[in-house]
Amino acid sequence: MRVVRGDFLQGGPMAKRLVVAPTNGVITARGLVMGAGAARALAQAEPRLPALFAEAIRRVGTQRAGWWEYGFVAAGPYGAFQTKGDWRNPADLGLIRLAASRLRDFLEVHPGLEVHMAFPGIGLGGLKPEAVLRVLEEGLGPQGERVVLYRLR
Repeated sequence: MRVVRGDFLQGGPMAKRLVVAPTNGVITARGLVMGAGAARALAQAEPRLPALFAEAIRRVGTQRAGWWEYGFVAAGPYGAFQTKGDWRNPADLGLIRLAASRLRDFLEVHPGLEVHMAFPGIGLGGLKPEAVLRVLEEGLGPQGERVVLYRLR
């Protein structure tokens, strides 16, 4: 896994990459809530994603009290990496662990794909980067070699 400074929306050739934003588990009539940070930037770049992600989440996720647990879903060349249940809460290392394991499974069946992801859980999520990296390394295993994490600062 590499950590770089920059914008996760700008990395690598689109044909070989999956662009991933940290997300939550709240679905409304308009789709997955993607109202802040990297999730918002991704939704602005591709406005259909909240609805597409919500469809995918409903297929594989489990509904909790007011939110969905899903870990990771993809819609075309884009992915939603769950860091929170409710968007109002801090990020949760348990959800990040689940998301990392689901992303690992996805990468195992998609050889040659590289993930370009905004560093999850550290901005509005409030977690320490070292803790998140440890969970990501454990959850992704060898597939972590194909993940590039982006930090703006």
